[in-house]
This record gives sequence, C-alpha cells and structure tokens, in this order.
Amino acid sequence: MYFDPTQIHTIAVDLDGTLLNSKSRISPLTHSVLQKAIDQGKNLVIATGRRFYSTFGFAKEFKGEVHVVSNNGQILRKSPSAERISESYLGLEAVRKILQIGKEFHTPPILHVDQFEEGVDMLTEIPITGKVYHNYSGGDHSRTKAVGDFLSADLEKILVICFLSLHKEDLDSLICKIHSLPESCEFRCILTKIPGVSYCVEIINVSVSKWSGISRFLSLKGLDGKGVISFGDERNDLEMILHSGVGFAMKNAIPEIKKSTRHVTRYSNEEDGVALALVENRVVLF
Repeated sequence: MYFDPTQIHTIAVDLDGTLLNSKSRISPLTHSVLQKAIDQGKNLVIATGRRFYSTFGFAKEFKGEVHVVSNNGQILRKSPSAERISESYLGLEAVRKILQIGKEFHTPPILHVDQFEEGVDMLTEIPITGKVYHNYSGGDHSRTKAVGDFLSADLEKILVICFLSLHKEDLDSLICKIHSLPESCEFRCILTKIPGVSYCVEIINVSVSKWSGISRFLSLKGLDGKGVISFGDERNDLEMILHSGVGFAMKNAIPEIKKSTRHVTRYSNEEDGVALALVENRVVLF
C-alpha cells in the first residue's frame, strides 16, 4: 500500500459520509489536519454532489484558498471569493423532454440551477410542502424558487434535474423511459438513496463527474492526477477514487466502492478517517 507522500499536491475529499461526521460537521481534528495541509502548500478540493451554497460554508472554515467541485462536477468555484471557474449546463431541448417524461410519471422534479449570485439554487413547479422535499432542501427554502410550469418557463443554466420518490422501482421505470430518448447519450442518471429523504435520481451531463471537475482544476494549475489523493464513500466517488494517484474508500463506504479500490481508510468518517489516513501516510506532517 506504499506510495510516496512527497508527490501528493492535492487532497480531494467528498463531503457527506467522508469529510463530515454524522452531525454534518467537520471535527476539530479533521479541520486541524486539513488546515495544516493547506499551510504546508497542499491544494484542498471539496468534491460533492451538493449544491455550492450548502458546501460554501464548509470551505470557508479553512484559511486560504479551497476549491469546490459541486453538483457532482457540474460547477467549479473557489473559496473564499465564490468565483465561478467553470460550468457545465444541460441542453435545454433534452431538459424539456425529460421534464415531459416526469409529468407522465407524476413525479414533480427539482431543477438545480447555477444562479448562486442571484440567490437561487433550485427551481420547483410548486412550493415545497411535502416532508420529502422539505428534507431534501435541508429545511431551507430561501434559495428555492417556484416558477409554475417548467415547460412554459424561460429556463437557463440548468445543472441537474432531480426526481425524488420513496419507491425505488418508480425511479427505475423513469430512468428506463429517459434512456429511450434520442438525446440519452448526452446525459447520465445517478440513482442514490439520501438518508432521511428518499430515493433520488439526478440527471447530469454524461461527461461530468467529480473527477472531471477535479481535472479542470488540475489543468488550470498545471498539475497531474498522479499527485492527487482522494477520499469517498459512495458510487459518485468511484471515478474520482480510481483516477487519483492515490484513492481511498472510507471504512464506512458502500461495499461496491471498497471492493473497487486499492486503499481503504482504517477509520470511518465518525473516527476522523480522512485526517488519520493523511497523517499516518505522512501526506500531512502534523
């Protein structure tokens, strides 16, 4: 399991189930180790399926520049300025066809949009009132806008189309129908279960992933992927873990991820797994 820690220039870390504990916080030890990494000249990239707004606060906990790959790779911004570095939007024609399919399945969609500066992150057709949608938004509706009928609205900067359901089979059927579209080669569907919410399918650009966002960061910095050490626990972390020079699955990762990777942390996200792996392998001198 040996690798040369002196060759690591970038730490890429997932948020939920990896960097954060069960209280959705960065523990004092993990914060101290990552701050030390930044102070020692390492780049820190937070790569998450979350929207930028709900990630920005964690990035700002650190002194210095932190890059954020949000929405599963759709957007790259940096903290503390929140400057957008790159973006990848869904084609509007494909968006409208997918929304039409959602209507046929009577599954109200949520659209993630890149309107951070305007104070809007999500669009819905009706105000969020159900428990599932309330939990999905984290109880914060301040950055969600109801726009009426999506199919007649002037949509732009669409990052993700999201459908929620308590029943996985409903979303499986929805995905099959979406895959029958001629434009299906332009996007991919990511099906996950969000704890405390429901099953969720997110539709994003086919070429986009956490790793593609990290790659854009590396290109701008003139760095290569061999110097990246990454950590994750879910399916949407797999590409990042496999393409990094050193990729770790968390001890608490799903079995599929742990079976597919060479390295597994000795400790879970509840036990400062990321921090201890960095210190034990001398990536960070702490």
